[in-house]
Amino acid sequence: MDSSGQKKKTAAQVPSEIAQNLKVADENATFKYDESARNIVAQKSVLAYILKSALDEYAEHTVQEIAERFIEGEPELREIAVHQDHPDRQDNPDMMSGDDKIEGEPTADKSQRDGTVYFDIRFIAVLPSDGGRIEILINCEIQNRDMPGYPIPKRGIYYTARMISSQRGTIFKDQEYGKIKKCVSIWLCEDTADARSDTINRYSFTEECLRGDFHEEKKDYDLMTVVVLRLGRKGEKSEDNAIRLLSKMFSTNLSYEDKLDALQNEFKISVSREMSEEVQSMCNLSIGVLNKGKMEQAKAMAYRLREKGMSCEEIADVAEVDIDTVREWFAEREALLVK
Repeated sequence: MDSSGQKKKTAAQVPSEIAQNLKVADENATFKYDESARNIVAQKSVLAYILKSALDEYAEHTVQEIAERFIEGEPELREIAVHQDHPDRQDNPDMMSGDDKIEGEPTADKSQRDGTVYFDIRFIAVLPSDGGRIEILINCEIQNRDMPGYPIPKRGIYYTARMISSQRGTIFKDQEYGKIKKCVSIWLCEDTADARSDTINRYSFTEECLRGDFHEEKKDYDLMTVVVLRLGRKGEKSEDNAIRLLSKMFSTNLSYEDKLDALQNEFKISVSREMSEEVQSMCNLSIGVLNKGKMEQAKAMAYRLREKGMSCEEIADVAEVDIDTVREWFAEREALLVK
């Protein structure tokens, strides 16, 4: 202990705390980036482009018509829980995110809330139809990677199944299965390899007439559809408007000014102050993530060059960083080696 009676921190504790702080900072940056991405995609003008490309029912309509006539109400952003045994956010106004832990909560309640998975964006759309009003429930998910370790179509099917089953007790009761609304889950994959970039895949129910010539009406079995849009670098030059729009918004190569120009002049979307701020936030956070990666690479290179006998001045020149940064790297490394 020191003279004040407080326990001194060991060298091992300090790096551990630094690592933990960096992890928290990364998680906060990721959360803010995802939040801005959802706020941009949830704009009706952007959703209209997605619906036009993803669903045949809207293919012949203009994006302006889709935004103004067929998308109803305000989209819900991370309010409804995916899993049946998890609480919806709207039922828990004191909870800020599915991973937040609220001090003082009972253990049972805390375990129920932690790890809750929410639908990114949910909204109601009306199908263009002359046969009366037909509503569909649409879920739109933003996925950082298109190969996350499980097949995205399977997760999309699970999400649509949950949207179907959750209608019981609200949209239909008991044997009223005829009232079930069609559900669509659309997945937007940002970080996609060039080989899979600029692609759209759709999965849905179809009827096979194995014997005879009887057919059910399509509306009575076409109730679950999953659409996967893979963006990426190639997507920035796609002939599909939705792919090109989203690829540019998620691009790490385009500047804030380039993205605003694309929204306003290429896609004819009026950019509000709030939307402009979300685009700026995404750009800043993307640049920060890239810069951090570059600095880690430069640090690793600096260590290798030092082992070859190069001076701090020479290393700073090769790594393209200032000499004080190089000296700090070596000081941190020496502290770790001494412990």
